[in-house]
Amino acid sequence: MSNKKKNPNYDPDTIMKDLVDSVVLAYSDNSDSAAHPSLRQVADDFDLNPLKVRKLLITAGVYHSDIADGVMKLYLEKKTLAEIMALTGLSKASVNSYLPYTKIPYKMEEISVTAERCRKFRERRAAVEHLKQSEDSSVLWNTLLLFQSYPFYTAKGLKFTYTIKDGEMYVGRKDKSITKATIDLAFQKALSLDGIVTDSKMLGVFGASYLYPVFIMIGVIKFSVDEQQRADNEN
Repeated sequence: MSNKKKNPNYDPDTIMKDLVDSVVLAYSDNSDSAAHPSLRQVADDFDLNPLKVRKLLITAGVYHSDIADGVMKLYLEKKTLAEIMALTGLSKASVNSYLPYTKIPYKMEEISVTAERCRKFRERRAAVEHLKQSEDSSVLWNTLLLFQSYPFYTAKGLKFTYTIKDGEMYVGRKDKSITKATIDLAFQKALSLDGIVTDSKMLGVFGASYLYPVFIMIGVIKFSVDEQQRADNEN
């Protein structure tokens, strides 16, 4: 039986380091805001569990909260798991979730998937930066193509994804279709308002409730105060 790796072109350690670096980059990307994106948003960038994202950030030394810092302080003082549990009142699972990885676990069959997640993150991020510089409709459309199947959330917290086919955006939740012309009208409206759009109705088009969170994600709409407060609560 052959002992060759399933993915000989992938070095697991390199890929996992790339994952940590990419997660840190996503978490550190303020996008005109003074605070970090929410853990959920970063998790969505890589299709990961938010708790795993937090543990990766703790391992990298960039995530801070009262609980996380308290557990880390005790950990650095060489306290045992049982002692940390007794001192913090946290369960074993909770304490472990706030401790850094000593070695980031992986399954060999998932390495190529992880590499693809990192590649897609960088590609989407580059497209968003390009859109900010150009404010061009064709660049907008190319950016939207890259964000197909990405999880978005309406103002009411309803999760949805979209696909693009034949010049139309199909929203997964209700299989609604939004034309390219409609999206361009919403885009031009947001630009005319300098990205200050505090409510989806201000876009004035069909499907605005779905375009609104998408436009926030890709930087067409500036991160609002309400959205920032929600992100702070999630962190």
